[in-house]
Amino acid sequence: MKADALSLVSLYSTVNKAYVVPDYQRPFAWTKERATDLLAAILADATDKQEITSIGTFLFCVVPTQGSHPFGDNSASSIAPRDVWEVVDGQQRLTVLALVGYALKQRHAALTSEGLVYAPPLEFDMMYSNFKRVNGRRVPILVRDGDNFDSGIRSELGQTLGGFVSGGVTPAATIADVLASIVKWTDSLSAANFGLFCDYLLERCKYVQVVADTQDIAFTMFEPLNSTSEPLTAFEVFRSKAIRQLGSTQASFEKTLGYLSYENSRRDDVVKRSNQLVFSLAQSYSGERPRIQFVRLKKYLDRLVNDRFVSSMERGAEFLDGVWNDQVVSAPWFDASTKDCVRFLKASNHLAPMPILMRYYQHDPSLLPEVAKAVAAFWALWRSAFPTNKLPEVYRALLEFGSAHDMSIEHGRLMSVADFKSYLRGELERRISQAAAGAASSAWVALASDELNYEEHKAVCRFLIFIEMGASLRHNLAPDDPWTNLDDIEHVMPAVTSPSPPELHRLGNLTFLPLEVNRSLRDMNWAHKREAYEWLATPTRMSSPPTVFSDGSAVPPGVTRYLGPGASALLHLAPLAERQAWSAADIAARTESMLKLVWDSLYEDWLH
Repeated sequence: MKADALSLVSLYSTVNKAYVVPDYQRPFAWTKERATDLLAAILADATDKQEITSIGTFLFCVVPTQGSHPFGDNSASSIAPRDVWEVVDGQQRLTVLALVGYALKQRHAALTSEGLVYAPPLEFDMMYSNFKRVNGRRVPILVRDGDNFDSGIRSELGQTLGGFVSGGVTPAATIADVLASIVKWTDSLSAANFGLFCDYLLERCKYVQVVADTQDIAFTMFEPLNSTSEPLTAFEVFRSKAIRQLGSTQASFEKTLGYLSYENSRRDDVVKRSNQLVFSLAQSYSGERPRIQFVRLKKYLDRLVNDRFVSSMERGAEFLDGVWNDQVVSAPWFDASTKDCVRFLKASNHLAPMPILMRYYQHDPSLLPEVAKAVAAFWALWRSAFPTNKLPEVYRALLEFGSAHDMSIEHGRLMSVADFKSYLRGELERRISQAAAGAASSAWVALASDELNYEEHKAVCRFLIFIEMGASLRHNLAPDDPWTNLDDIEHVMPAVTSPSPPELHRLGNLTFLPLEVNRSLRDMNWAHKREAYEWLATPTRMSSPPTVFSDGSAVPPGVTRYLGPGASALLHLAPLAERQAWSAADIAARTESMLKLVWDSLYEDWLH
């Protein structure tokens, strides 16, 4: 790496060199006021005979052009410059200076026709014209990724500067207003101060030029920013490199860009989604777990510029966008049950199996329903009885290079769904045997009875309640996304009971009630709840719903409204309504009964 303090003329003094603005830099964003303020400050300094004016730091890195030139056709007649420097920081100022050069050239021609005698140096003429001569032909000195000096300049920036060279100026919309303001400002320069301004601009305006040998060094030594002074993402730098090496057709990144949604998202959300994609894909593709840190992720991506990885990234973005984040895939396999499993894992903040789900999705999306169901069952059974500090290792072992179960895309072999379920069962049984003796089912029930608590495991308890109720009934009652609101889980013994018994938040004291009914009954005594449960569980709807309890107390309006024609009978409340009393012993007995049913459903059915 080399750093120098140079006069602005040095930007244009090297023959056969061009600057490229990489794709990770966002489009030109300077305002016309900012551009003309800079020019006014330079003129004021020139008039006051200041020693120097600082233009700031430009950070470049050398783009390798040996072998395959990323901006030319590698022929003997190519007009691609020999030296290409990537603009890591400073593209906005370089663009403005290119516009200033054009405006000064126009003003110089006008003043010369009026009698001005001012002969600029060669470097000044280069700045005026924004071009270099290569093989006798003029080429722009500033382009963007995707431009090719031989096959065509396609970017708005490249075409604008190319228009300066050819004389057919058609500035891009993002540049036109700024250019018009700069031209208007330079038109105010007279024969008396034009030469003063120009000489000061090139000789006294100084910048710090930092040139790194590699992109990695540039980003390691300097905070990686894009043109809006926001942190770059590793994907943005990877995309730029992939387009150069693979071409824009193979590396269009249509789905990835759609998932990141630059136009409709805050920058923080873009960075978060980018890291989510790259980190999950890294595990799914190669079994690696790079740190979510810019340079580490960038170095990981740099070695994977190939068609297969780009395709995997596109599929990964498709999975995250349509399956994991928003559940909007319309394919027949993505049914309500599969959506519920994904939403349950998200509601539990259980992100560890995401690379596994992504792996199966990339191979065959139709496998995802059974895989998601197995993961949801495994997670619910594990979390009900054990802490989760060792759980991520269970998933990682399925993707690690050299492991017995390596399923990574790059070098592994995908398990059949049956083998995957067998693996999860084995890990669960091994964990149970470490904690308790006896049969796995009875040992798990005992462990979960002690561990599971609604205050700490809301999503898991909700999931187990729906399992115990029966999926068909649950789909008639719960909203399309049952994890957006947890206010329809009822404490049979009221949560306001004082003093609060230890059994209060156990699974056996919980049931499901539609939201309005739950809010009406939540603090009532057992006698009133029992009577309401009996009505609610009756299969036949009432033509005249009761308005008072048997003791004459008023029935809450939410209960009365629900008992009218059309509402589903809450059959799962019938066993509760049979109890004359509700005690700590009843809660313990119901907890055990519910957990046995959950084990039979999740372990014996979902995991087999």
